[in-house]
Amino acid sequence: MKVEGGCHCGMVRFEAYVDGPEVEVLDCDCDICRMSGYLHLILPDDKFKLVEGQRDTTAYRFGTGRARHIFCTQCGIKSFYRPRSHPDGISIHWHCLDEGHGLAAKIVKFDGAYPV
Repeated sequence: MKVEGGCHCGMVRFEAYVDGPEVEVLDCDCDICRMSGYLHLILPDDKFKLVEGQRDTTAYRFGTGRARHIFCTQCGIKSFYRPRSHPDGISIHWHCLDEGHGLAAKIVKFDGAYPV
């Protein structure tokens, strides 16, 4: 099933292909996710396409530097990123999907603060 989304100002837009209608959404307890309210819809890399905004993003890394947090340079929203926990995938922010996407979230707690 194809879904679309993006940042607040619309400069960054993506499309993704998910197995729906119910999807697992991770609620991570690490500092950056907790502070921003980020909810992860993790997809394989080949199920994600950045449609607009390739030149309108900036990246932020911290800690191990493995995660690549990607923000819109205009509005500052992180609508997707490459997570440390799933380095071969993309994490889409559940709240950045366009309204009316038709998916149902099964929220699962994820220990990102103290990974094993």
